[in-house]
Amino acid sequence: MKSTLVGSVLLWAALNVPAVALVPGSGLDGSRRWETLFGAVAIGIAVAVRRTWPLVSLALCAGLWWTLALLLDDVDSVAVMACLPAVCVMSYAVGRLQVDRRAALRVLGPVSVAAVVGGVRSGLTVPMWAVLASGLIFAGLLPWLLGRYTRQRYELQVAGWEHARQLELQQRSRVQQARLRERARIAEDMHDSLGHELNLIALRAGALQIAPDLGDHHRETAAGLRAGAAEAMERLRDIIGVLREDGAPPPLEASHAGVGVLVDRARASGAGVELQCTGEAGDLPGMTDKAVYRVVQESLTNVMKHAPGAAVTVRLDHNQLDVTVAVRNSPPVRDPLENRAQGGRGLIGLQERTRLAGGEFRAGVLPDGGFEVFARLPRVPGRAGAGAGTDGAAVGVPEAIPAGAPLAGASPVGSGQGPAFGGLLRATAGLRRRFVVAVGLPLGLFACLAVVMLGYYAYGAATSVLPPSAYAQLEIGAPADAVGRLLPSREMSDAPSEHRPEPPGATCSYYRASADLFVTVDVYRLCFAHDRLVDKTELTAESRLQADRG
Repeated sequence: MKSTLVGSVLLWAALNVPAVALVPGSGLDGSRRWETLFGAVAIGIAVAVRRTWPLVSLALCAGLWWTLALLLDDVDSVAVMACLPAVCVMSYAVGRLQVDRRAALRVLGPVSVAAVVGGVRSGLTVPMWAVLASGLIFAGLLPWLLGRYTRQRYELQVAGWEHARQLELQQRSRVQQARLRERARIAEDMHDSLGHELNLIALRAGALQIAPDLGDHHRETAAGLRAGAAEAMERLRDIIGVLREDGAPPPLEASHAGVGVLVDRARASGAGVELQCTGEAGDLPGMTDKAVYRVVQESLTNVMKHAPGAAVTVRLDHNQLDVTVAVRNSPPVRDPLENRAQGGRGLIGLQERTRLAGGEFRAGVLPDGGFEVFARLPRVPGRAGAGAGTDGAAVGVPEAIPAGAPLAGASPVGSGQGPAFGGLLRATAGLRRRFVVAVGLPLGLFACLAVVMLGYYAYGAATSVLPPSAYAQLEIGAPADAVGRLLPSREMSDAPSEHRPEPPGATCSYYRASADLFVTVDVYRLCFAHDRLVDKTELTAESRLQADRG
């Protein structure tokens, strides 16, 4: 609140500086002190209500500018021009804030009508109207368009950040769902192994139960053991049923099928796959064995979907501590079978499975345009890790796939390539077009107005020239008809600001002594009374310049 008040006071002071510093007689003891005081009060009210009633602020400042122009009968004087900064600021405020069009019509409509009527009744000349139109373009239209562009740009930024936030939330949700889905699959895999072990326990307990050399007490114990194993199997099935989603794929095929079987199936489908193995596989823990199988299976599936025709290399490295699996493919040679924007969940699942096995995982685009999936899994299961390698820079991707961020090279759903993102792009393009309009429209209007006024000015100057030789032939007391035969077809459209006493009851006309443009020229004043020339006065360029200065 305090900062807003200070800002308003500083703005009010800045808007009054031109009037106080540039307008002669605006001091406390000057001839225009009341005009300056009235303007300061009007601008102060406009500044105070510019946020709540921006249209009222604009109407006050525009009305002040127009009133001074009509009262002083000089639209391009310093006193009138000093009001333009206030009009600019209030026009910008109207564009910057959301203003109802009907309210704008109700407030600015009567003001515009009153301004036009006042200008017509005051007898403003065409050049004066042109100056006023130029002032409206640069002090009214241009700031309003810039303010409108600023507001729309801000709204678009807010919408863009909100869109990005929603995308991040959606991506995090998808990552979490993929991880939970992979955990459910791991639970199903463990169900197979654990179920097998429980079946063995039940079979052995049954064998003990019917053994002829076993006492009744031990038979009852064996029967209880068999019943407990069967009950454990039923509970395990119930748990897996809860974890499995509706329509979820069946559990993985037995991993004893081996990576070699996966490679052979891919080759049979027409894929060029090369399998490279080093070291002795030996006996791998169940989690590690199934994770290796899943990495190769998911990677080959992704290659056939997203990089058909690409050469694939599957490399397995076994040592005493861990096993590494890397699936690398070259750039695709044909269009993908599916949109890449529909992928990404499988990689997230692989990362989760590798993490739970205590290993590390990374995936990303290679410098040559190919893709690599890499996993390192321990032979001795350990604590779940972060799933990131230490040499992630080798494939040019982050060391881990962070939640809420797109996978490197995977373009998951929610990466922005959807209807909402397309609407955001269209809004951005439309905003750029509106910015061009905001700048180009006022400049174009001013250029057209300048061309028209230049032509009008040149025509008026050429048709209002009284040659010095003709002026010398004019004699005081000559009949108006005789004088009229020597005069040009038009009078000057912009009478000089230098005022000299006119003869009582006379009507005076002004004519240029030269058709030169954009310079101050000598002017001839001819005054008529009772159809006779009663006065002829020459206003030199030097005297006119002195009158304009002071």
